[in-house]
Amino acid sequence: MYKLKDCRYMQYVASITITVSMACAAMHMSWPSPTLPLLMSDKSPIGRRITPEEGSWLASSFLLGSIPGCLFAGSVIERFGRKPSLLFAGIPLLLPWITTIFSDSLIVLCIVRFFGGIGLAFITTAAPMYVGEIAEKDIRGKLGSAFNILRLAGSLYVFSAGPFISYLALAITCAIFPVLFIVAFAFMPESPYYLMKTNQQELAKRNLIRLSSTSANVDFIDRRMKEIEATVDYDMRNRASIRELFTNKLYRKSIIVIAGIKTVQQLSGVAAIEAYTQSIIQESGSSISPAVSSIIAGLIQFPAALLAGYLADRVGRKPLMIVSCLGCGIALTSEGIYFYLQNIAKADVSSISWLPTTALLLYLVMNPIGIFTLPWILLGELFATNIKGYAVSMATCYGSLLAFLATKLFQPISDGWGMNVTFWIFAAICFFGAVFCYFFQPETKGKTLAEIQQKLNRRKETGSPVETGSVLETKF
Repeated sequence: MYKLKDCRYMQYVASITITVSMACAAMHMSWPSPTLPLLMSDKSPIGRRITPEEGSWLASSFLLGSIPGCLFAGSVIERFGRKPSLLFAGIPLLLPWITTIFSDSLIVLCIVRFFGGIGLAFITTAAPMYVGEIAEKDIRGKLGSAFNILRLAGSLYVFSAGPFISYLALAITCAIFPVLFIVAFAFMPESPYYLMKTNQQELAKRNLIRLSSTSANVDFIDRRMKEIEATVDYDMRNRASIRELFTNKLYRKSIIVIAGIKTVQQLSGVAAIEAYTQSIIQESGSSISPAVSSIIAGLIQFPAALLAGYLADRVGRKPLMIVSCLGCGIALTSEGIYFYLQNIAKADVSSISWLPTTALLLYLVMNPIGIFTLPWILLGELFATNIKGYAVSMATCYGSLLAFLATKLFQPISDGWGMNVTFWIFAAICFFGAVFCYFFQPETKGKTLAEIQQKLNRRKETGSPVETGSVLETKF
């Protein structure tokens, strides 16, 4: 039986604390689901009924703000560190809730949600790096999956509370979470990799000891320090610029893999479906009310996210991504077929009235198993230390752009061509993702960051990072 002192509890505590920030961001992304129907009704809390076009801008402005945020997030993270950058992210995540409480202006709400997106950019750039660097290789997948679990927790709160409490009460309660994150994360250690990179060896060692099992002996700590030092030293001797990220063939495979999976992650429709969950259910004519259905949608994702955390370090990243892509593709195709029969063919769909809700729930189960969860883990694994800040920043910027487009265009495409077309586009991306992952995605399960780089680049040069597979890591 494990004792607390014999496990790496600080790695778990630090990882879960940082992923609370993602719960804060998820609340902003889910907020339109219960709020847009209210704002577009005669009982609008801002004093006027907004149009669908205005609603699409309100829903997507948060993601739009993350695009410029990503452009400078990487350089800030590399200059000031993972921890200070993540603490800063809590401020723009808090600002929109305060403004929502005191402002009735739609333009002001869009602007502050835009600035809130900057916080999202810092989180999605720095958090995968932080978790990837503090977690030991045998639990890195498990801890990385907490990113999605806490995201679901944030969304579930909004889905559950939003339809049943007032517009003002939802904003007040959501404002509590960024404050809790800032206070809690202030006590977490900085990444030993970053500290070693900035020549703070003594602090890096203290933080490594703090993050390791208290039963770890001196030999284990020394081996881990040598592993980190060798990896950082090799990467920093090959220091790269943002230009080299796109011109150096050493990074080409990592760029192709991340670009592919970020395309699948965002164009599979997760952000758009999350923002319009209640509207989709209402459009389908489900016998279950949109409010209750959205709660079910939030709850049903948790078992899948927990399963992904369990399987990521056992089955591997690649099989989970392929299964997730195929499952989401089937679900979205079915959703599109229902809306085609209902709205285009004008067929009697009473005998299959169960299909849209069932297909949506299947999508929400299959998505966290791989499509949404694993790209965050891979972001922290596939790039070398010397280029990681730029690479993750660019990948996150690209993903944010796609998420913004998917969310902004969801309503116009659905209105112009039919909701069935929107779902079929998402489905096609998912099927493409299954093929892409089969041929291009490397398996990173059970490998150290140095071993992953060796596999990607087939490195044989003298002075490459030490082989770390012999390090005796504690288990939990």
